[in-house]
This record gives sequence, C-alpha cells and structure tokens, in this order.
Amino acid sequence: MSEYIWAAEAFNHAIEVYPEECCGLVIDIDGIETYWKCKNISGTYKEKSFVIDPIDYADGEDQGKVLGIVHSHPDGELSFSHPDRMACKYLDLPFYLVEPESESIIVVYPSEIND
Repeated sequence: MSEYIWAAEAFNHAIEVYPEECCGLVIDIDGIETYWKCKNISGTYKEKSFVIDPIDYADGEDQGKVLGIVHSHPDGELSFSHPDRMACKYLDLPFYLVEPESESIIVVYPSEIND
C-alpha cells in the first residue's frame, strides 16, 4: 500500500469515475493530509484531461491548506504529460498521479520541472 494516508480515497475515486480521469486535492486539515474529491469539468475530454471544478477547489481551500493536486490517467499510464508538468509549475504545487490497479502513486514537484 502507499505511503500516503489519503491514497485509498484517491484510488477509489479513480475507480469510481473510470474511464475518465479523476481529480482532487491533497489538503492539510488540522495537520492531517486528506484527499478532497473534486469533479472533473473537462467537458468532452475527461478521458485525456482534467479541469478541477472551481467550486470544489474553493470548498477544499475552505477546509484547509491545499498541499497538492491529484489525478489519474486511465488504463495505467503512470507518467506525467507535458500539460501536467506545466500546470504543476504554474500552480507551484506538487502533482500526484494515481494508478489504482497497481496501487501506485508518483509525484512531481514544481522545482523538478525545467521544461
């Protein structure tokens, strides 16, 4: 199992919305890293991209400090796309990619992105 205490909730969310990408936030709520499920409002491209519903993001911010962005790539593609990396750098937040079948999570930090 993952080292992240919120991992099971993120894996379940990815399974729940498959074949679409799930998306959510890692939030510090009273010192506990928590997964905050968000709606993917990407429109017709939910299988290949995600856009976090701004109301869900704002609701998450109301609960605690946003520590990172979580999403999935359906069908086991466990690597960050160029748009993922650019969004990570722009938002200045770690991005986590979850793959529920293998219970894998990878992370990229803004400081690691040079492209």
